[in-house]
Amino acid sequence: MDTTIKVTSIHIISGLVAALISTGLTVGWFGFKNEIFAGLIALIILYFIGQLSQKIAGDEISGFSQWLWDGISPFFFTWVISYTLFVMYL
Repeated sequence: MDTTIKVTSIHIISGLVAALISTGLTVGWFGFKNEIFAGLIALIILYFIGQLSQKIAGDEISGFSQWLWDGISPFFFTWVISYTLFVMYL
């Protein structure tokens, strides 16, 4: 499988997981409500997924522009859309 597809898929799946965790923190599933911590959790997950993807991809993906379009943007858009839908409907 192409490296770009792997990196993008990993970021999309982790965006969904981050949206669920953020929703739990916003709605109060974990015993407290904190919207700012919910957003911070998403950034922390994005950082660690980026490090994991860097180990998987190695030198095949280089430059910030490629990381922006292959990893950060899919994660962000998946997280924002999923988080919004989860908060509204769960």
